Amino acid sequence: MIKEPNIDKLKTKIRLGIKIWLEFEGKSIMGSGWANLLHLLDKNMEGSLTQAAKECGYSYKYAWNILKRIEKRTGNSVVKTGKGGPGGGGWAKLNEWGRFLLERYNNYSKEISSIEQNLGETVKIN
Repeated sequence: MIKEPNIDKLKTKIRLGIKIWLEFEGKSIMGSGWANLLHLLDKNMEGSLTQAAKECGYSYKYAWNILKRIEKRTGNSVVKTGKGGPGGGGWAKLNEWGRFLLERYNNYSKEISSIEQNLGETVKIN
């Protein structure tokens, strides 16, 4: 005989999940992972893309490709860059466009989180 699941217990595990991303002229340009990379790059005082990538769990090359994809899809770079000192390397900092996109993403994300919370409080499972 097959044991029936406890439906009431299963009902308590149901949650609403919403994913958002920014689009530019119908092309996806930023979701939560890419926004996190921009955030970490912006708060990084040295402008180290390597460090921001590492904190995201990305390789440097993947992180650089993210910046280039956003640039290709929007026609504008999200960073300003500079060369390093005698030891090589360089730096990357968000420019006005990058900060605007990150701020817009964060504002939408906060609004969606509020909606998710409100729905969770108002929708009851019978």
